[in-house]
Amino acid sequence: MKFALCILCLVVSSATALGARHPDVVMIAIDDLRPMLGCYGNPHIKTPNIDRLAKHGVVFENAYCQYAKCGPSRLSLMTGLRPATTGQYGHSTKILEEFRTSKPDAVSMARWFKDHGYQTRSLGKIDHDTWQIAEDWSEPPFPGRDKEMLEIHDEANPNGPTIIADRWECPVLQNPDVPDNHFFAGRMTKEALHIYRERDARPLFLAIGYRRPHLPFVAPKKYYDLYQPDESWLAKNQDPPANAPSLAWFNSWHRRKSAVRDGAVIPQDPAELSQADWMAWNGYELRSYLGVPPQELLQPALQVELLHAYAACVSYIDAQIGKMLKAIDLDNTIVVLWSDHGWHLGEHSAWAKVTNFEIATRVPFIVVAPGIPPARTSVPTELVDLYPSLCELAGLNAPKHLEGESFVALMTDPTSTRDRVALSEIDRHLLGFHGYAMRTSRYRIVQWRDNKTGEVTALELYDHQNDPNETRNIAQQADLAPLVAQLTERLESEFNLP
Repeated sequence: MKFALCILCLVVSSATALGARHPDVVMIAIDDLRPMLGCYGNPHIKTPNIDRLAKHGVVFENAYCQYAKCGPSRLSLMTGLRPATTGQYGHSTKILEEFRTSKPDAVSMARWFKDHGYQTRSLGKIDHDTWQIAEDWSEPPFPGRDKEMLEIHDEANPNGPTIIADRWECPVLQNPDVPDNHFFAGRMTKEALHIYRERDARPLFLAIGYRRPHLPFVAPKKYYDLYQPDESWLAKNQDPPANAPSLAWFNSWHRRKSAVRDGAVIPQDPAELSQADWMAWNGYELRSYLGVPPQELLQPALQVELLHAYAACVSYIDAQIGKMLKAIDLDNTIVVLWSDHGWHLGEHSAWAKVTNFEIATRVPFIVVAPGIPPARTSVPTELVDLYPSLCELAGLNAPKHLEGESFVALMTDPTSTRDRVALSEIDRHLLGFHGYAMRTSRYRIVQWRDNKTGEVTALELYDHQNDPNETRNIAQQADLAPLVAQLTERLESEFNLP
């Protein structure tokens, strides 16, 4: 304990030693990135630059988003409030405005740092699309972020600029032989370097949001050439978990325009679908792109192709981060790397996100801070904790509205056995249910409730010590009844459920 306190004092004194100037903050957000990285033990992926960043900082091995969808997750992180408080479980502008009207004091992280003397700059996707408040930033965001998601190579004009595809006529992947700056991510990195090098006398809060590896999987050919994947890459747990309710793993109950175009029939009552049918429909977001069948199980060859493309996109973004790291003074700058949620790549027959499983909620999370030595911690941590933690690391008082808890003490004592948990949730509004998940150091428990009555309709429990791939729901196992009761009590207390 004395050692942890000494290190904490060192952090505070390090910030103070910078004089009147607080440390710069560089926050790197990556869309749809799961911990499929070298520094997280993945044997296939090539991420030398993120791995180098990890060697300078604290790697949170069990960090979790609060909602496995970009809008709710990013709003939670940037405001320091949980989805249940923001009320945002989708991408509703109306709900967003209602939240901002009802909680005018819930200023964003960017606004708080700006009001405390920081020059705040934003590039790419930090908040969801048009949700960003212009006044939170010292200058307007770098233009083009609203169009980047569907940016593709123009095969009809290969020497010309990129184009923006129609949402329903976009290829699922591309690998043109072009330089990095052909795409927005490369151009944005160049601008971020300019901002970092030309900043004024104020401390800098620089937020850089990369879209890839979000669909479509588009990256320069040289990053595709890094890989030769085969079927050994495929998810080992492609069947739904035994004894799990179908609404837990089926994330595709959406009417897909291209599916209708292709003549597919989508039942409107879940009871009409067999498990095989549910599995064939899984991956609504992926199936919105050309090159993916609208209704059938994805064959191994296509899965390998998609995994190849995902890996290439990750390496493309890793290269952009490498360019930033060459310029950043890691000894005197707070650097944070996070993703808004994980991503299924065939696990539980699912593709994309919007589940309460480990694979959809666990995220890469790395924090470098002056005075704190490199370390790794397996203690559960939440993205909602970033706001108060950055305030503490930067030497700022935190606003009173925050619901997260600073993890700075954990950074200084990474082997702490403190009983922290991570909470996530998913609203299956089209089916009428809401799932509440709690991750302890060993277990993941998920409680599903009827949205109208509040009645508990299903329960899941996974033992990550013995079943890290969540292949079997053991919530109904008779000998585990006392454990289930204990975990249920804590889950309901943490979520403030009746």
